[in-house]
Amino acid sequence: MTAIAAALPGGMVDVQTHDRDIVVDAQYATKDNFTGAKLPGYCGNRLLLKRDAARRLARAQKRLERGGEKLRVLDAYRPARASRAMVRWAERTGREHLLNGFIARRSNHARGTTVDLTIDGADMGSPDDSFSGRSITRNASGRALRNRLRLVRAMETEGFRNYSKEWWHFDTPGSNAPRLDAPIPCSD
Repeated sequence: MTAIAAALPGGMVDVQTHDRDIVVDAQYATKDNFTGAKLPGYCGNRLLLKRDAARRLARAQKRLERGGEKLRVLDAYRPARASRAMVRWAERTGREHLLNGFIARRSNHARGTTVDLTIDGADMGSPDDSFSGRSITRNASGRALRNRLRLVRAMETEGFRNYSKEWWHFDTPGSNAPRLDAPIPCSD
């Protein structure tokens, strides 16, 4: 085991551990997210998941590769401090209504079993984190709805469950892993 692997929180692995073709786009590690600020606990373009979730993700990637597509992972393990920063942003900007269904005070992302993702380059009908009725998985039409449902099928076949209010959000059910607040270590 390398020193960097030993330093990963809670038995996590990089989301690309089982499939290097998965695209990583750690938007919360940059200012390019809904808060306009880098969130605490992120370091560079690196995302982590529990090993079982990463294996499931790799199998979903293989399903989409058959059609020439790739997964683009936007978020996975999220240190609790990052979720707290999102809550503070909502309160500071007068968007407390987002705390009812979109921004969680205690996110399952902190368990390392939840992932936000899209099909790379596909029209999904709305951006992730759009926080509106357009986010509802089945609230799309045409190509966008077909793409959302293809993503849901690929993920659900591998044991993930879609959060119906956010087309991009998937959990592995039954996880009782503790929520963590360890920062994501920078890769070497």
